Amino acid sequence: MAELMISADDHIDLGYLPSDLWTERLPASLKERGPRVVEQPNGTEQWVCDGHPWGEWRAGKWFHNPKRRKIALDRFYQEENFTRRPTTAELRLQDMERDGVEASLMFPPIFGMRTIDRELAKTIIATYNDWAADFAKASPQRLFSIAQLYPDDAEASTEELLRVAKLGIKQVNFLVGTVTSAMYQPEWDRFWDAAQDADVIVSYHVGGVTREGTAFIDLEREAKTERKPAFGMGLGDGATTFFNPFVGLFTHGVLERRPKLKVVLGESGIGWIPFVVQEMDYRFKQTSTGGARDASLNPAIYPLKKLPSEVFREQVWATYQQDLVGLHLIDFFGDGHIMWASDYPHPDSTWPNSQAVVERETAHLDPATKRKVLRENAAKLYGLAA
Repeated sequence: MAELMISADDHIDLGYLPSDLWTERLPASLKERGPRVVEQPNGTEQWVCDGHPWGEWRAGKWFHNPKRRKIALDRFYQEENFTRRPTTAELRLQDMERDGVEASLMFPPIFGMRTIDRELAKTIIATYNDWAADFAKASPQRLFSIAQLYPDDAEASTEELLRVAKLGIKQVNFLVGTVTSAMYQPEWDRFWDAAQDADVIVSYHVGGVTREGTAFIDLEREAKTERKPAFGMGLGDGATTFFNPFVGLFTHGVLERRPKLKVVLGESGIGWIPFVVQEMDYRFKQTSTGGARDASLNPAIYPLKKLPSEVFREQVWATYQQDLVGLHLIDFFGDGHIMWASDYPHPDSTWPNSQAVVERETAHLDPATKRKVLRENAAKLYGLAA
């Protein structure tokens, strides 16, 4: 492929972060409780925060664990130091070039960085956001960090959004597994208003954790079941985790009331979205034309005027790695709002074979549409050179 692509969903994972990120940057009063790498009795190295395990650290002994999960980097590298590549700017840029990628939108860790103590959580996440902003400065035209926010604290999320915007960060993120309908209530209006006014994109990305920071999966219950599933549907559980958070943006008027607000669904896939938008249009029309939920009965609840599909095509973008079905639904989705991504360096990533995957999946698209999906849509959204 002659022209370089833009990957709208890549990652800075907890496992590759510098072990001294928080011990060096947190205030002295919080260093002992903040995230640190601790060797466990079984010889593994884990991130631990305020007494709770967060997940494995992959830059040390992890490489030599014969039971470790393979990641995308295993497809190309054998040497031990590949664990440094995602958070060493010059090496990450080399990996992008190897895959035909010019620019990368880097989402924060999909697990971890939550604590029971909200004040501690604020400092931990703000410290990460500062580090991520600094990391992107190594190549400001190619690396773009996305900031993490606080799904259960409207005020803190608003203040952090305004703070990171001054650092040059263009997008803030919530893990979709932590998004609740509370975020669509009046308490959060200031946040959504601030995002629109500051021209900061808000994203929901696959993933989610408990307040202690551990993975949002009931492993104990699964272990007790007699019949285990043959396979899983990934962290997004077949995109079903996105359904309510996505629909709520429309049914609660979050988007329609803020026509300049932009929302990105990260690693959501795209094939399911046209059907859901179609269904929202149907339900909206049923309400507005005197159906069982006649808007006139309670105008305070049903003040919306635009079809969800209209709002969607103007204000929502979504990323995919491999989605042949979705790429055949562009006429319904809108060709300006689909963005390709490699998901580097996750196991689901197409790296380092992205160009071959892209050529296979976009063979039916005309050159202009293909260019939009692989480059121009992201370039336009993020203000990059097309």
